[in-house]
Amino acid sequence: METIRNNEKLMAEIGRIAEVAGYLWTKGWAERNGGNISVNLTDLMSDVEKALPALGPAIPLQEAMTALAGHIFYVTGTGKRMRYVAQDPFANGSLIRIAGDGKSYDIIAEQLILPTSELPSHLMMHNYLRALGRDNKVVLHTHPTDLIGMTHCKPFLDSDVITRTL
Repeated sequence: METIRNNEKLMAEIGRIAEVAGYLWTKGWAERNGGNISVNLTDLMSDVEKALPALGPAIPLQEAMTALAGHIFYVTGTGKRMRYVAQDPFANGSLIRIAGDGKSYDIIAEQLILPTSELPSHLMMHNYLRALGRDNKVVLHTHPTDLIGMTHCKPFLDSDVITRTL
């Protein structure tokens, strides 16, 4: 979308998302496709960009996300690997717009890439925090290999031990 590609602030943020995805991949914190990112980009978009047409039919949400009504998010795609998000974020994720009633979302750019299957969890976190008046922008979910390994060692099953270690 030319409008989006010409938005320097938006593209810089998409570039930062790609950079973080690359770090997650190279550090082994998002092994294979085990991880996903959602970033609220609403403040970086013009009214024209926010009103882009949907690329497909509206996708219903199981629960209304009323605090997110009209918000725009970059969301990594389902089954997409962080190394590919790092190389081409729009081929491995999409921009979604939450409907005015918070009950559905549209994919608005750039390709019809279905968001991560973890999208409901991401949106619930974003919605909860916004409803509290907090303006957090990012939900990041990964599967760090070392941390997963630690959970298989008996001493680290004690919450205090693993907390102090981390």
